[in-house]
Order: sequence, then structure tokens, then C-alpha cells
Amino acid sequence: MSDQAAETLFLSTIPGATPSKWVHRFSARGSNVELVNQDEHGQTLFLHPHDPPRHLPQLGYVRWRADQTWQELVAADGLNPEELHLVRIYEERPVVVVSEDHLLAAWTEDDGEVGADDVAGETFWDPQDHASEPVADPLDAPEQVGAGERMAIQLAATGSGYTVLPASVARMFGQKDVVVLPTSLHPGWETGLAWRRAADSDLIQDFIGVTKGRRPRSSR
Repeated sequence: MSDQAAETLFLSTIPGATPSKWVHRFSARGSNVELVNQDEHGQTLFLHPHDPPRHLPQLGYVRWRADQTWQELVAADGLNPEELHLVRIYEERPVVVVSEDHLLAAWTEDDGEVGADDVAGETFWDPQDHASEPVADPLDAPEQVGAGERMAIQLAATGSGYTVLPASVARMFGQKDVVVLPTSLHPGWETGLAWRRAADSDLIQDFIGVTKGRRPRSSR
């Protein structure tokens, strides 16, 4: 691995992630960041052991259901939570996306959250059904990042059903011909930054410090 790679933080991201503010602050301290964009179904790829050992990306976003733990998420992907570090960074609220011509488009704040009865009989467009083929190397990006979420929104825009997404994802891939509404159809998500304990370094800790608002060289 080149010296540049050793000096650069490779950050794995997922749809909805917006690390630009942190990257800007981190870069202002003299460090480099390379973003590696992954789909949500490939979000833990960088946490798996590599042969020969290669901890790249060193750090990345992980999103899990709010009614689960991150340990359950990574264990389901064949990882040992004891071998990982994770710092929670924010919660994600769920939204339902429908066509602007859908009956629900007339929904108002006074109506509260869209519930199961409100979409009974409607087709649910699951982003996972339309995602790009998984990549094998965590340093490679899918053919189209967020292909599943984009397609689910496009299908909802036809008026043929609905999809449920994290609000950040709906903002990232939103279209003018859809309406985004609060919903109780999903418990929501939590999002964190994870890395392998064996990969821990000053570079990672400095970036985590930026996300927590710590000043350079301040105590951890």
C-alpha cells in the first residue's frame, strides 16, 4: 500500500450520508479523506477481515433499525461485535414517499403520521428489490449507488404504490413529482461510524473527534 494511502482516511458512506462538513473540517487540519460510496446492503463490507490484512476503508457509516442494536446488525452479517468500535452519530426518522397525485398527497400535519391503515392494499416498493449487484471489494463502489432507493422513488412517483425510506435518503434522491410524509410504518433508524478495533489509529480518532466537535489535540 502506498504512503499516500497510509496518510489518507478512506471513509465508506451510504445513501443519505452527508459527511461534507466533517470532511471539510478534517481536511482543514491537514488530513486527506477519500469517500467510498456503498449501498446500504454493502455497508458492513469494509468491516470484514481481508486477506492479506487491509483495513481500507478504515472507517464508515452504518445504519440499523431503531428497534434493533448495531451489534445485532453486524452479527447478522457474520461479524463479531467485540472486534468492532462504533460511535452513534444521529437518529433517522422514517418517511413514506408517494406520488403527488396520490390521495395521501393531501395529507397535512394535522393528520399526524401515515399508518398501516392508510396504505392498506397499496403496493410497497422495497428498495432492496432493485439494488445494484453487490461489490466484492469495499474500495469499489456499486454500478449505481442508491439504485434501489432511486427506483423505489420512481415507482412511487407513478402512483402505483409507496416506499418507506430514511428522511435523509428521501432528500438525497427526491423528485418534484413525489410527496414525502411522516410515517409510523417503520421504527426509524440509528446511524453511526464504525471501524475494526485492529484498525484503530490516530487518523480515525481525529476524524471521530471532528464529528464530536473536539478541537485538534484535545483529550479524547
